[in-house]
Amino acid sequence: MPAQPADKPWIERVVANPALRSGYASLVAHVLVCILLALFASMPEARPRPRPLVLRMGTADAAGAAEEPTPQVEIAAANDREAAAEIVADAAIATVVPEPAAQQPLAAADPSAAAADVPLVAIDAAEVGAAVAGPQPDPTAAPATSTTQTVSVRIEPARGRPRVAGGVGGRPFAARRGNERREAVRSRGGSAESEAAVERGLAWLALHQAVDGSWQFDLSGCRCDGGCRDPGTLESSTASTAIALLPFLGAGSTHLDGPYQGTVSRGIYYLVSRMQPTPRGGDFCEGTMYGHGVTTLVLAEALGMTTDDMLVPYVRDAVRFIETAQDMHGGGWRYLPGQAGDITVTAWQLAALKSAALAGLETPSPTIDGVRRFLDRVQTQKGAAYGYRTPAAKPCTSAIGLLCRMYTGWGSTQEPLQRGITNLAKPGPAPHAIYQNFYLSQALLQLDHPVWPRWNAKNREQLIAQQARFGHETGSWFFADPDTSPGGRLTHTALAVLTLEVYYRLLPIYGAAAVEGGF
Repeated sequence: MPAQPADKPWIERVVANPALRSGYASLVAHVLVCILLALFASMPEARPRPRPLVLRMGTADAAGAAEEPTPQVEIAAANDREAAAEIVADAAIATVVPEPAAQQPLAAADPSAAAADVPLVAIDAAEVGAAVAGPQPDPTAAPATSTTQTVSVRIEPARGRPRVAGGVGGRPFAARRGNERREAVRSRGGSAESEAAVERGLAWLALHQAVDGSWQFDLSGCRCDGGCRDPGTLESSTASTAIALLPFLGAGSTHLDGPYQGTVSRGIYYLVSRMQPTPRGGDFCEGTMYGHGVTTLVLAEALGMTTDDMLVPYVRDAVRFIETAQDMHGGGWRYLPGQAGDITVTAWQLAALKSAALAGLETPSPTIDGVRRFLDRVQTQKGAAYGYRTPAAKPCTSAIGLLCRMYTGWGSTQEPLQRGITNLAKPGPAPHAIYQNFYLSQALLQLDHPVWPRWNAKNREQLIAQQARFGHETGSWFFADPDTSPGGRLTHTALAVLTLEVYYRLLPIYGAAAVEGGF
């Protein structure tokens, strides 16, 4: 007889129950849904590629702008670069304004692309006039298409600091740009060929900037990769960066505008990042007062050219460090603060102080009185010649000492000054004495010495002829000059460009108005 349903095992009765089977099915379905949701939630989210922030500097060009352009900082989100650069801008932000549609960046600001827009190519002398004026936008051209998102942060110009006399029409540093520069080249002994050599030199310098904004005497950290001979041996990165920046400032480019604005802005921000605050002021030495003096000179010139208040505390602290590092007994400066001075380090500190004065920052009289005391200690021939640390005079140190005398108040009628400059100029410019010729060219031009046209023509032409024209060295110089050999090709190129820029006040502190003004 077959078994009755009540006699079946309990498990079979449970499985056969319709209500329980529907519950099991619902449970399985919910478990599967939960598993699928968990898998979906754990899948990696597709995120957009990070876009780096890139700092560019420019100037407003909107209709109806004030006569003096307002500096701007552009922050661009670039889509095509490998990594972002950290940008720290120590500036007071006043207003955010829309970017004018037609405004174009003046220079690439990606640190990894330093000097990408300045290839080493030969520059036709006939094109130098346009190169000096800088690129001009075509008002009829349509705005360029770009994938860059841009906003402009307006930085208010400096207020409360009076402009100082000097330069063209009482404007310091004005002869470095535009029509004033062209007129100075024409009237003071430059040429289209010398300006072309300047442009080639600037292109070489820009190409050898490291990605962090610095330059190194040994040419490390840049795109050179051993392509240039004769590297230097000095180690101060502030000295190397500052000496490389001076020619760009001399040609009219600053961290706010100019054809090499991106190159200069990277260099300026590198320098200010290296300042070490001390009780005696802001220290840029990195082992030598050479580095501090040239860095202070760069920052003071940049301040004088732009009136950018961001630079004021750096220049003020750097000037105070110069004052407190002076040898209080002898009046000069040497490698370390307080050491008995030598004439070359002293000259760079004095140049920095003079440039700071042109930018509106005063130097106490006792500091300049100390420089005069130092010059008295190292002079000979009643002030017509000068030695390095003693009165044992040499041509190079004599040229430096005489120029320092002009800074510190000797007028053009001083007999020792005229006699000393005449004696130095008689043999003509020595072919490889770049340091001596750098100083002597400034002294001759400022004195409007009768020998200047002949001396300058020879010096100008030999510099043009000595500029490298092949390979990675194109646009650079190197001289058999023992006075500057530790600085290598970088220093020699910077000094050569500075010498060829003398006509429009590469270092405006050496200009006639600046010298006559004294301190």
